[in-house]
Amino acid sequence: MAKRNQNTFFKRQKEIKRRQDAQEKMARRQGKKKQEELEGEEAQLVPPADAEPGGPGEPAGPTE
Repeated sequence: MAKRNQNTFFKRQKEIKRRQDAQEKMARRQGKKKQEELEGEEAQLVPPADAEPGGPGEPAGPTE
C-alpha cells in the first residue's frame, strides 16, 4: 500500500475531533432539556419552602 500524505492524516484527525465536539455539545443540550423538564415537574409537585402551612387566608399563630 502507498503511504498516506501527512495532510490527509491531519485532515482526518480534525474531522474526528469536530465530530466528537458536536456529539458532546448535543449531549449537553439534551441534558439541559431533560434537566429543565425534571425541574418543571418538581416545581409542580413540591410547594415553595417559604409558604405558610395554614395557607394565605388563615392566621399564622396558634389558635385557641
